[in-house]
Amino acid sequence: MKIKEIFGHRETWQGIAVILGLSIILACVTQFGLIKRFWQGEFKQGFVRGEEFPGLVFISLAEAESLWASGEALMVDSRSREEYAAGHVPGAFSLPLVEVKNGQDNLLQLLPEDKPLVVYCEGGSCQTSLALAKILSKKGYRNIKVFSGGWEEWLQAGLPVEN
Repeated sequence: MKIKEIFGHRETWQGIAVILGLSIILACVTQFGLIKRFWQGEFKQGFVRGEEFPGLVFISLAEAESLWASGEALMVDSRSREEYAAGHVPGAFSLPLVEVKNGQDNLLQLLPEDKPLVVYCEGGSCQTSLALAKILSKKGYRNIKVFSGGWEEWLQAGLPVEN
């Protein structure tokens, strides 16, 4: 049988349409919570356009640890002062997103412009590191790395901690 004969049948196209429709329905039913969160805008900050935020990249735990251990980068903690005081990456600079958003951005002047900045937050679904990284990018910093695994992943890996 030739391909033209197979795909020329109306039943074939109807079957394809039914399978496609059932697949979409099944996906929507099984992922309803995720779809709902997307439409509510929960993932809005997660989308980063390179041309809008040049020099902003996401890195893994291994990359963050390597940059920290070599002293090549400054670790920037975007969590609250209280969370920072409870424990942080050794040598990390505390720059709470809440304070920067409230107009206390004078702390930005203390950041080196010639050194990569590794921004982290709690980890998991935390978005404060990305939000702070976007602000830093808009202020002219061009070598920003977001460690999305954050404090949680750092702790789980058993890496050094400072209080």
